[in-house]
Amino acid sequence: MGTAEKQLRLKLNNGELMPAVATGTALLKEFNTEFILKAIELGYRHFDTAKFYGPSEKILGEAFQEAFKQGLVKREELFITTKIPPSDMNPADIIPTLKSSLSALQLDYVDMYLIHWPLSIRAEATWWQLTPEDYLPLDMPGCWKALEECVELGLTKGIGVSNWSVKNLKSLVSHAKIIPAVNQIERHPGCEQSAIVNYCKEIGTVVTGYAALGAPGYGASPLGTYGTNAVIESPILQEIAAKYGKTSAQVALRWALELGCGVVVKSVNPVWTALTQFLSLMLGAGEQTEFFAV
Repeated sequence: MGTAEKQLRLKLNNGELMPAVATGTALLKEFNTEFILKAIELGYRHFDTAKFYGPSEKILGEAFQEAFKQGLVKREELFITTKIPPSDMNPADIIPTLKSSLSALQLDYVDMYLIHWPLSIRAEATWWQLTPEDYLPLDMPGCWKALEECVELGLTKGIGVSNWSVKNLKSLVSHAKIIPAVNQIERHPGCEQSAIVNYCKEIGTVVTGYAALGAPGYGASPLGTYGTNAVIESPILQEIAAKYGKTSAQVALRWALELGCGVVVKSVNPVWTALTQFLSLMLGAGEQTEFFAV
């Protein structure tokens, strides 16, 4: 797997190097062990999941064990990110929830543990049909302290957040002993979120963008109309792509990398889209193997 060593990596504030591109595992019907093994064979080393994604953690765990058995990769070569859902955002529930995720993943630790959303909801609530009664009081200082304890216990190497605004981050930083290593937000050329990105740079937090290609095709998901083709069909990106012999998707992803941000992408097509074209894009960056986002 010589190609994997050449991937760009982001230097995190905990000293770890995080592969700049992650394979996403959310809302993917075709997601299975074969998908993960193929991604590993192609050189992917960062896998992004969440308890909220249903069977994703379990499938990943089975695939990792098979990959270890086949000698495709070693545990220390992988970077695994998972997230705590809003239904478990209580200080007393955070460590047990992470242990449950580790059991499903069949791992002793994850590399990054994120708060999926800055809110707490009833366990019985339906995410895309939330009512005012579904929202619960949120003890963020207590929850973050529990995440810091997860680091102390060796259950995760790093902790961070997802979908957090500047206001939320400023409130967290005011009492945190460990500054978030990552803030994962929706980000692509049509959704720059410059204010959040700039503040994250100020405090030493790396930004990772999900929906890095606009999440085309998500209209058939429970999220309804979420997602757009406007990124990959952008006339501006297509013009740039034609000039350099690339695709609009490659241009959109390179845009994120050049600004020091990571991306989360996924595809079940091993011949076209991100699984292959983005790997070749990363390897076209020369000998650079790490860069700093701050």
